Amino acid sequence: MANDQHGSHRLRNLALSLLVSGGFLYLAFRNVKLDELGAALGRVNASWLLLAVVVSLLIMVFRAWRWQLELRPLEHLPLGRLWVISSVAYLAINLLPVRLGEVVRPWLLSRRSNVSFSNVVGNIVLEKTVDLVVIVFYILVGLLTISALPPWVRPLALFPAVAASILVSLVLLFWWKGEIFIDRWVAGRLPQRFGSRLKGVLASVADGMPVIPNTGLLLAVFLVSLTLWFLPILSSYIMIRAFDLNVPFSAALVVFIFIGFGTALPNLPGMIGPYQYACQLALGLFGVSEVDGLAYGLVLNAVQFLTLVAQGLCALPIAGVSLADIRKAGDDVKLQGMAAH
Repeated sequence: MANDQHGSHRLRNLALSLLVSGGFLYLAFRNVKLDELGAALGRVNASWLLLAVVVSLLIMVFRAWRWQLELRPLEHLPLGRLWVISSVAYLAINLLPVRLGEVVRPWLLSRRSNVSFSNVVGNIVLEKTVDLVVIVFYILVGLLTISALPPWVRPLALFPAVAASILVSLVLLFWWKGEIFIDRWVAGRLPQRFGSRLKGVLASVADGMPVIPNTGLLLAVFLVSLTLWFLPILSSYIMIRAFDLNVPFSAALVVFIFIGFGTALPNLPGMIGPYQYACQLALGLFGVSEVDGLAYGLVLNAVQFLTLVAQGLCALPIAGVSLADIRKAGDDVKLQGMAAH
């Protein structure tokens, strides 16, 4: 029964993703002639394109570096090992359903270090919180400084800002008073066996956030996160130069903001559809034609997606796993309720 429900849930998600991606692809291509699109794609400058590839490759290095800082209070791990695990995880996120990559990171690291699965889950919760804060920071910078944005965009910033504030508060409360809450409101309402197990897992998750009281290390994580999320903006601007578009650097920040809103919707692997239409809309605010905006979105998306996939494929044999192993690991973790470790 559980397998049937899980299968029907996957089918619904796939159908919704196809509908959303297909709808946005239609919007992106509806006014574009294919011969004009081909001509626009042919104008891309190879040197700038190569630089965009290099910047996109650096994103995974910074992800691994930040993770190394986050995990330092638990265990000092080599940067190369964390790059391998991160690359495999993000490959899974982009190629497999239901974001299995978020399961792959704790699964792989717990097999290759002394850090437990639940510790890594706590670390990832903290990491996602920092990510959301940094992304909201860049969104607010763009909304407050760029006059070209339409009025309807600015109120949208309230949603991620409120979400970030709530998530930060919940994470800090969980780390500070989580054990008391679990004892009083959760564990006591369950059979002793399950309550004790849940208490142990959640305590281990909280133990995966030791970077919080370390002010210097937490600041370092935040600064690396700022750099990490600046790289996609820089890559967007480099691609603007590759297409020789006459727009300012702020256009790259608008592209980042629009992509963030667009890809928050359900979509196919590679964010196909919402990504291209978001680029088209963002650059259209600066007078870029729909043809050039679509060509830009196609190439930028391809660079970011293919560099990620290439790194993941290179890392798979180093990690000693296959995509089939990753799918099985995801299913096993779900069946065990993520409490096996």
